[in-house]
Amino acid sequence: PTQISFDLKKYRIRVHKESLHLIGDPKYIQVLVNTRRRLVAIRANEKEQADLQSCKVDQNRMESDFSFEIHSKPLIKRLCKAFDCFDKGCCYRLTGTIVESEKTAVFAIDSLQKIEI
Repeated sequence: PTQISFDLKKYRIRVHKESLHLIGDPKYIQVLVNTRRRLVAIRANEKEQADLQSCKVDQNRMESDFSFEIHSKPLIKRLCKAFDCFDKGCCYRLTGTIVESEKTAVFAIDSLQKIEI
């Protein structure tokens, strides 16, 4: 299993380094959302694809103890509206699995756990 977290107060998605290692240490990633199946996924890309809204992974941060963070108020707001299971200003962790053949980490919204800070 692998994990990501959502911080609704700071409007960020924190992708754990281990998740990125498991999908091949990509140069770029995409955040994919399937509202019907209640899934969020992180997919690896080797090239920037502007039409697919790729996020560049800062390789310098991969050598530190930090995770990779995506700051996006519009994305967090869309996730909150689409899934209607988040409390405003809270942090959550999702547990998922790796699909190696697709270089993707898949997280079910049903695995959502509130993080008490």
